Amino acid sequence: MKNIVLLLTIILIFSSSFRNFKAYKIIGIAQGFSDSTLLYLDNITDGSFKHIDSTFIINEKFTFKGVLKEKIVKTSIRTPDFENRCYVWLENSIIHFNGEKGKFKDAIIKGSKSQDDQYRLNALTNNVADTKAIEYEFAKNNPNTIISAYLVSVYCSTWGKEKVKKLYNNFSSELKHTYYGKHIADFLTFNKAIKIGDTYANFSQKDIHQNTIHLSDFKGKVILLEFWGSWCGPCREGNPELVSIYTDFKNKGFEIFGVGAETDKTQWLNAIEKDNLAWTNVTDFKGDKNNAAIIYGVSYYPTNFLIDRTGTVIARDLTGEKLREKLKEMLQ
Repeated sequence: MKNIVLLLTIILIFSSSFRNFKAYKIIGIAQGFSDSTLLYLDNITDGSFKHIDSTFIINEKFTFKGVLKEKIVKTSIRTPDFENRCYVWLENSIIHFNGEKGKFKDAIIKGSKSQDDQYRLNALTNNVADTKAIEYEFAKNNPNTIISAYLVSVYCSTWGKEKVKKLYNNFSSELKHTYYGKHIADFLTFNKAIKIGDTYANFSQKDIHQNTIHLSDFKGKVILLEFWGSWCGPCREGNPELVSIYTDFKNKGFEIFGVGAETDKTQWLNAIEKDNLAWTNVTDFKGDKNNAAIIYGVSYYPTNFLIDRTGTVIARDLTGEKLREKLKEMLQ
């Protein structure tokens, strides 16, 4: 009798679990694509493309299905060559996707409340050159949508601590515990809003050999604190000139300290080798939410800070001939 009761209890538990089971299902139409065209579903929450699933288009239709660990995830549906790509705020719900080859980014997505919120914001910012003021008002007036948390995390350094703190304090507890909410909390805790004329803020991260390197290890030298990314086109395009400048001044008391906004170790190491970056490079593999980038208020890449021998920040975003001339002046 006891065994029967136990069995019935287990069945009830499993039945309850299945009733409460939630999953996502993307039912897609992809017009203009040939059969067996491959599509990827990627998690792009942290700015990198983390593979979730893949499927094939058959008769201009496709399906993705699964379960999310988080309530809402920013994702991308794309072809392998990235030529057709669309961002989707994915939730554990049934989502309908209708896109067209060559116009994939304009696909119509229904079934995701967060995607509806994104469309509301898009309607406000369409054909507006500078959208930051509109986005700030949206975040202020919509404190319970992940779109607002995403906006604030993007514009932390631009809007500054005072405004960001007010917006963050209005967020629900659930929103504060999302990836974006945690980044905002880190910004409020660690950001130093370093300006020209300030003393540099020290920090440490690991280099390519897993050694912990401090910015203060280069004290007494002229330091170019370079924030870059292996994925960043302008960063990579500027590296040959930076290599040339480093070669000319490295024996005169000049050092470059590169901080990578990275999530993929192999990609980072390959970029350093391919671009011949002979100076010290470090990262914490937190992507564009790198702790040092938060401290210095970095909101775009590449960004750099020139620090003199006394540890004072004397310039920002010097490149090419302007950087070369400044170093000639400082290292005579």
